Amino acid sequence: MNKTRLHRELLKQQLMNYDYSNTPEDKSILVELDYKQITVTTEGPSGFTHWKSSGGSIENLIELMNKRVSENPDYDLIIVDKYTD
Repeated sequence: MNKTRLHRELLKQQLMNYDYSNTPEDKSILVELDYKQITVTTEGPSGFTHWKSSGGSIENLIELMNKRVSENPDYDLIIVDKYTD
């Protein structure tokens, strides 16, 4: 096994074996308008989840954001737009 692959495997094992029991609960929906991406994450005593979608039009991104916010009203909504001309 090469060095890079071994390093990835060790990081993956550490992530999978991490003790989340004392981790404060964090739930967020991150919308990055400049990259047309939406990321939904949760972290807390029950573990870690991550979901991401990208591409498409800004209209589709906003529709998806509205859907995720209505499904998860207790999540923090963070909207980032770093686009400059």
